[in-house]
Amino acid sequence: MSGRSPLDHDLARRAGRSVNRALQSVGVEFRRAEPASPAAASPEPEPEPVPGSGPGEPPAPDPLSTDLLRTDEENRATYAVGARRIVERHRAQRRSDVELLRRRYAKPLFGRVRVWDLIERLGACVDPSDERLYCASQLMHVRQILEEMEADGTATPPMVLVALLHDLGKLLLLTGEDPANVVCMNSPIGENPEGGGLDRALVQWNHDELAFQRLDGLIPDDLAWLIRYHSLEVDDALHLMDASDLDRMDRLLRPFAHYDHATKSPYHLPVTPWQHYRDVIEEAFPDPILF
Repeated sequence: MSGRSPLDHDLARRAGRSVNRALQSVGVEFRRAEPASPAAASPEPEPEPVPGSGPGEPPAPDPLSTDLLRTDEENRATYAVGARRIVERHRAQRRSDVELLRRRYAKPLFGRVRVWDLIERLGACVDPSDERLYCASQLMHVRQILEEMEADGTATPPMVLVALLHDLGKLLLLTGEDPANVVCMNSPIGENPEGGGLDRALVQWNHDELAFQRLDGLIPDDLAWLIRYHSLEVDDALHLMDASDLDRMDRLLRPFAHYDHATKSPYHLPVTPWQHYRDVIEEAFPDPILF
């Protein structure tokens, strides 16, 4: 049986009277409090109306609306604005800019490194001007090229090698350089001798020239030429080409440009592991190079 005994109740009453007498002796008096009337109680505040809950009101905003999360269309539009600004800055390059960039990057960026390690770094490299790849990496771009070459039966060792190497100059994006000096297509600048050859012409500077400077003399001349001019606006430069340039354009640049530009997609993941091509690089570059 629970509860207190009669003795407990009696002791509690006596203790209470003793406490009251002690408090009264110092002028403190306790009185029983009267219960407050319902009219005197403070009314509870009216609840705030829920937006969109009233008749005829528009629906409440979705917390996952485009105010917080951009739609795909908004992301593409934002990307396109940034890409156009980069292209505009690149097109504004002049002779003084090209000469400055040549001097700035005449010395190695990363020291002596294995070429395969450089290719791996392309996985962290994104071209912010490329609206066909969006945020897909340059390594993904290389893999897409290789897969299409394999499907077409054109994946010869030279074509595989140039596909793996052609965008190594874009590693400059990882150093903080303005993307306008790294990416985009190139056109001739100023007056150049007609038919004098591309090597005698002044062309805008980007990743093509950087990779050429590092690889020239280490790979066949044809492939070095292709890497140097793979971003060239051909129609702007046809009048400058000599017989050798025209031959290489037909044999190398036009076929490679198809794979370089037509295979880009932010949605396509190639099946073949890119490590499948490591032997091609190790055979071409058995030792580290200055890059």
